[in-house]
Amino acid sequence: LGMTNNDAPLFSTRGGSGTSKLSITQTIKKQWKSRNRADPDFLNKSIAEVMIAIATQLAAEINRRGMNGLMVEIDFVVAGILTAMAGKYYTMWRVAPTATLDDDEEAASEMSKKSKKAVSTSSSSSSSIPTNAFQTDKPYTIFQRGAAFITPIPSLFQAGFVASIIGYGFTSILIALRSLFIPTYQAATANVNLLHASIYTGAFMAIISNIRYQILQGVIEPGIIEKVFGRFPAVKGMLIVVVRLANGLLGSTLAIAGMKLCGLQKLK
Repeated sequence: LGMTNNDAPLFSTRGGSGTSKLSITQTIKKQWKSRNRADPDFLNKSIAEVMIAIATQLAAEINRRGMNGLMVEIDFVVAGILTAMAGKYYTMWRVAPTATLDDDEEAASEMSKKSKKAVSTSSSSSSSIPTNAFQTDKPYTIFQRGAAFITPIPSLFQAGFVASIIGYGFTSILIALRSLFIPTYQAATANVNLLHASIYTGAFMAIISNIRYQILQGVIEPGIIEKVFGRFPAVKGMLIVVVRLANGLLGSTLAIAGMKLCGLQKLK
């Protein structure tokens, strides 16, 4: 199987080959097939990733704040879990290895026949960038592999920014409703600067999460777990859950520590 090297962001309306317009539903369906073809376990990993994102974020919140602080800082906890759930899954999706679908191969072949002379060198170079820096379907150059870390940065930043707005925005609505119906309630946490928190989350996903998931899905799972334990499905599945738990806990711990270090989460 050849890998899809020009994978559009999740909510882009451009097709994988860039030659046709697709609805959001068609785009998601096409990109899902592309990822599932490259990794038959992608569905199971997706379900596990969402569950693990919630569990590891909650564990990290308890570890950083303690059981007593968990209820005192419940506003930060809820926002953190919502943001982590959306952000971690999108990062997993964006840098997952992809496989070329049959219709992409036909479209690419047809385009090559009709407009071979019109394709520029820069366009050719761009289309050869893998979605994961460690894909092994063909011998990519160091430049192409390095570019695989760079190309998802804008969409990851955007996704992190939006996820943070949703997470902290939802929490702000809860606080407002609680204050409206319970006038005597006083939140122990200071209001979060939504813009700063969103910029922080976007940058964290674009850099830290990007690197973590590239290595997880490009090296650890296919290069170690699949090769060594591929013949033992139960063991393979258990190890995938374990490494994703570790990855999720590491990400949540770093994210919370960074938020506190930057002064984005404070008590009154």
